[in-house]
Amino acid sequence: MDMKRVLLIGLVGLIGGLAYGQEEGTYNESVLVKGSFRPVIEQAEKVNFPAAVTDTMTRFDHMFQYSITPTRLRSVYEPSRIKAARILGEPATRLYNNYLRLGLGNYWSPLADLYWSSTRDTKKTYGFRVNHRSSWGTLPDYGKNHYGLTGVTLFGKYIVADKLQLSSDLNYEHDHNLYYGFTDDKLQTILGKDRDDISVGDYKAKYNSVTWNAGVKNMQLDGYKLGYNANVRVSDLWASWDQNEFNLNLNGDIHYGFKMLRDVKGVAYLRAEWDAYKFSYNPDEMPLGFNTTLYPSPNVLACDGGRNIVKLNPYVDFMYSGLLFHAGFTTGWDGFSDPSEVAFCLFPDVVVSKSLMKEALVLSIGFTGGLDANNWDVIRKINPYVIPGAEQRATHHYDITGHARWTISKKLEANAEVRYSSLRDDLTFSLSPLYQLDNVYTPLYFDNKRLTAGADIAFVNDEMLTLRLGGHYYYNKTELAWDKPFYRPDWDLMASVNLNYNDKWLFFLEGQLLGKMQGDNNEELPMRYGINAEVEYRHNRALSFFLKMDNLAFQRYYYWSNYPSQKGLFIIGLTYTIPHK
Repeated sequence: MDMKRVLLIGLVGLIGGLAYGQEEGTYNESVLVKGSFRPVIEQAEKVNFPAAVTDTMTRFDHMFQYSITPTRLRSVYEPSRIKAARILGEPATRLYNNYLRLGLGNYWSPLADLYWSSTRDTKKTYGFRVNHRSSWGTLPDYGKNHYGLTGVTLFGKYIVADKLQLSSDLNYEHDHNLYYGFTDDKLQTILGKDRDDISVGDYKAKYNSVTWNAGVKNMQLDGYKLGYNANVRVSDLWASWDQNEFNLNLNGDIHYGFKMLRDVKGVAYLRAEWDAYKFSYNPDEMPLGFNTTLYPSPNVLACDGGRNIVKLNPYVDFMYSGLLFHAGFTTGWDGFSDPSEVAFCLFPDVVVSKSLMKEALVLSIGFTGGLDANNWDVIRKINPYVIPGAEQRATHHYDITGHARWTISKKLEANAEVRYSSLRDDLTFSLSPLYQLDNVYTPLYFDNKRLTAGADIAFVNDEMLTLRLGGHYYYNKTELAWDKPFYRPDWDLMASVNLNYNDKWLFFLEGQLLGKMQGDNNEELPMRYGINAEVEYRHNRALSFFLKMDNLAFQRYYYWSNYPSQKGLFIIGLTYTIPHK
């Protein structure tokens, strides 16, 4: 009995000592499960990216840019490599490397999109895409408001000896639109003509462009060895009224990892870019309504010469005391705004980021800047009714930005951003006094102080349901004679819903609100609202049917003065895919 008591007391004491040796509130627990292992590769879901169609005459294109952090944050942590496990799993599934999408809507609005790419290959990828969309509608009192866009793209990528990646693509685009912003009464009153007396070609703008991109980059993953990439872009835009814009862009970077302190690793980068332009057009050929009595000398309108922008951006990324630093600057040589005098400029490039709450909350603050060229291709895509041979300048901007991203749960994420920008030669538009019909715009450049506050929240329930809600508020302070910049809303709001029901029915619903805008001649454009929807039924993996509906509020809104929109667009069509083994 004495021996049993001694053993019992010793056992209790040993257990108590082990329990006391653990840190308070912690414990160790491990479970070993033995059984057979079955290596299985789960079947991946089909990735769908159907072609989008947007009738710019029927719905307004908002300028929403949610969750934008104007930084290049890179991780400087490199995990140690492990050998890839060899798994004898199921055979490869069938690929869907092509699709054909066809549709037709009211206002005689056809849609066509054809895509094809190569299948699985560890060395190369190549393919092509052909797309077209257009509308041939007519507005009461305004006549025809046709527009169209056709594009062809060839692309390819090849990996050489697992060390270099070569890529290239060739693009052709043709698009057209009409300067239809005048009524029958104005045409008769000002020019003394009826609609039948003029030709569509008198006020039709046609654009053709060819762009070739090529790039090379090394695939060196070791951070302590030199990495690099280099790219070249050559494009040529030719358009109505003998407009021509040739652009050559060379850009690239080199980077190298190094140890800054005892436990701090940094990656140094040097980026460089050269943008060269050549412009020409014929000032003797102008759209309908040009006022010959106000015609200035050809030397005033003519734009024939070369323009250049050069940028150099050295910076370093590193992490210290839980903070991620991006520190550098950008030097620019602006020979674009005034080709006769090159202006030197210096911009900051500093961003500090911090992760909190186990990386659920990410905060960042930055002081950055840049130099952006407003060339003809950029200007006409913002405002398709711009004057031929439009004035071009480069916008200089300095930005102070604060951004927060909060991952509330696995399904809910919120973003907020505040940005203060100081801009020189900010771009907007006003009606050109050279055109009697008030249907052609000219660029308007001005200095601006802009405060932007925006936020958005997204709920994602796997692939079944996605909800998004966001908006912006804008405050501009200018030295202009009027209160605020033309054609700039004070605020915008948007909400969208995506629903996938049993992978058979896909539903999309979007609502948009844009605040009032200041127009020309003291005109105030009213608040605009839009409702867009799309329904798709997947008959099987190869065949689906869709119905796309834009501007369901049937609002005849004005994004630009004198240019009313159509009240609604409905397109019905199908998508067909050929499976490939």
